[in-house]
Amino acid sequence: MSPASAAAAPTPSKASSKAKVASKLPTPPLVDGALPLIGHALDLKKNPVELLQRGRDRHGDLYSLKLPGSPSTVVMTGPAAQHKFFRLSDEATSMREVYKLMIPIFGKGIAYDAEPEVMKEQLAFFHEALRETRLRTYAQGFVEEAEEYFGKWGDEGVVELYEVGNELTIYTSSRSLLGKSFRQHLSDEFAKLYYEMEGGLQLLAFFAPNLPIPAFKKRDRARKRLGELIAGIVADRRKQGLTSEDFLQTLMDATYKNGTPLTEDEMTGLLLAIMFAGHHTSGITFAWTGILLNQNPQWIERLRSEQDRVLGSRTDLQLEDLRAMTELEWVVKEALRLYPPIIMVMRRMLEGFDFGGYHVPEGSMVMASPAIAHRIPEVFPNPNRFEPDRFGPGREEDRKHAAAWISFGGGRHRCMGIVFAQLQLRAIWSHLLRNFDFELLEPRYEPSYDRMLVGPRSPARVRYRRRLRKTSVQVPR
Repeated sequence: MSPASAAAAPTPSKASSKAKVASKLPTPPLVDGALPLIGHALDLKKNPVELLQRGRDRHGDLYSLKLPGSPSTVVMTGPAAQHKFFRLSDEATSMREVYKLMIPIFGKGIAYDAEPEVMKEQLAFFHEALRETRLRTYAQGFVEEAEEYFGKWGDEGVVELYEVGNELTIYTSSRSLLGKSFRQHLSDEFAKLYYEMEGGLQLLAFFAPNLPIPAFKKRDRARKRLGELIAGIVADRRKQGLTSEDFLQTLMDATYKNGTPLTEDEMTGLLLAIMFAGHHTSGITFAWTGILLNQNPQWIERLRSEQDRVLGSRTDLQLEDLRAMTELEWVVKEALRLYPPIIMVMRRMLEGFDFGGYHVPEGSMVMASPAIAHRIPEVFPNPNRFEPDRFGPGREEDRKHAAAWISFGGGRHRCMGIVFAQLQLRAIWSHLLRNFDFELLEPRYEPSYDRMLVGPRSPARVRYRRRLRKTSVQVPR
């Protein structure tokens, strides 16, 4: 634990000082189909969305699942229940119990392993990383990376959308987080290390994240090596008096409220926290955006018209242009509504509470589900249809309830990477819309629940063809 962590740690009695009052309300009803010992675990693994939707269809906003390792898991659906979920206090909940599998990757005392007050300080460092000058640098990097990556494509070919999204966002993310020099010289090693760390995210890690199995050993070696790389960058910058407009620089300049600077291990952990929060979500959303656009080609023409309106005959693409692509923003938000990469978010209750006519006991897991929230017809009419206009003027369905569109969470822990992710995806799709046509090759594109983050089932191939009239936008040097 860092000195700041020790200074900010609450006294042991802080979270337990409230007198416990027995509730007379019943607990939320249990969804049928639970098996002895394992409860609903098999159904949750096979098709979690089907299980969660069945619970809502039969029991409404609140219901319970039986899962190993928890006395009960209460699912909170519907705008009011979701709003309550995201407003649960840090004193009443624990995220560490849910996400302890990330501690070997992020490190001790980082993010979910930090005390709530320290975690707030760490999250505040992200605000500085999203100031205007940094966003301008990120946007330029996004455009340059798209130009270089797709410039290597031939006139025609077949690609796997999910693989393209993951590969390209590794490049854009490493550049934005660690600088252009790192991207140019160490991206291949970084990608290998990242995937080895990601290989440690297995179901077993929820229960025993430090077992001496090969995947966890690889994860730990990769984490150590990445720490060495980052320490080298920090040392070199300090020796030469260099600064850079990237996220690492933000952390190098940051201090906790008591004046303590971040250690190199803390910098590494926070870099990985933002990386894991954004990389695969962006890669997955890139893929679904391409699939949905080509299933609804009228939107391709609308977005190309928007490109013409925003850029005209200019050959320079800037941050303001990306911000002006509002229809492209609606399309990305609609892709995230229909296919959110994170389909479940959870907390462990340190205190019980009453809500909606039920009592949620202390020790329960509570869960909200973007996958269910986004297809509630009372919130999003015609929820299974691709209608990006639902986010536009006159409809704005995501703003009619406090916690309706929750792809990036909500409340105090809403992911601040939403701005970063939107700009990144707009830059990539702006380039593709202007330079390529696509043809879907699979008979169906469906979500795969084999991974923690839910993307399209492989294969998710498309055929690309370079447009005859290439309108490549150049970034001013």
